[in-house]
Amino acid sequence: MRTLLKPALIALLLLACAALLGLYPYRDALLPPAISDLPAAEQRLAPHLSLFTPEGAGPFPTVLVFHGCSGQSPLFVRNVKSWLLSAGYAALFVDSHAARGIEDWRPVCDGKRLWGNERAIDVYAALALARKVPAIDGSRLALLGYSHGGWTILDALSYDGAAGHGFPATGKGALAGVRGVIAYYPYCGFPAHLRDGLGHDTPVLMFLGGQDHITDHRQCVSALGSLGGQRLELVQYGNADHVFDQRSDLNTYQPDLAEDAQRRALAFLRDNLAPVH
Repeated sequence: MRTLLKPALIALLLLACAALLGLYPYRDALLPPAISDLPAAEQRLAPHLSLFTPEGAGPFPTVLVFHGCSGQSPLFVRNVKSWLLSAGYAALFVDSHAARGIEDWRPVCDGKRLWGNERAIDVYAALALARKVPAIDGSRLALLGYSHGGWTILDALSYDGAAGHGFPATGKGALAGVRGVIAYYPYCGFPAHLRDGLGHDTPVLMFLGGQDHITDHRQCVSALGSLGGQRLELVQYGNADHVFDQRSDLNTYQPDLAEDAQRRALAFLRDNLAPVH
């Protein structure tokens, strides 16, 4: 028996070492630096918020915008703010990469740095900061996330102020004022928490592309199927790829689908944030 036990233990040790070596490239994502509290997260994020307001007198109903894993490019900001401002909404862009000094976005897109469940603290911090801005109507807020940003927002709803990945509990009031959430082609696989439910009960509109080669839309469909009692609206475009809604380096822009998605998104905002005066 002992002669058999020793090779078995060696084999198990080798397997454990292989597993650890396989996880090593993901160490920054698995073990993120801990944030001491919400005020510390606010201080880190505050210099990296960009607010754009429509014409007229505020305070304005405001949409907080969270970029994808490749970061917040000037083209992205220009694309998104154009249709929000023209409809009367202020747009507050949240640059999570700049707040962390991330210049190379590729480890984020590879899942080796800054998972969405770690970035969820940015949602709470951005909301806390937004409520202090006179031009923003803190009672009429919406969250808009693209890809990694969609994952981030949905995990923030799932945690609903509880302790998350790398940050302590922020309290139930962390999502106060949020009346709606829009997620474009979010990541919904492991370690996203969508399947665990959305602790904060707010309407959610989700857009998915049936030909998405970056995020698997079937994971989101499966996760949504496991939820009950949530106010969810799912729109699937069968021939759409990732970033179908705007011009990008992927060259997957489909103007007709982009226009349809914007129309639906604006109707969703009108229904949940009340009409813009």
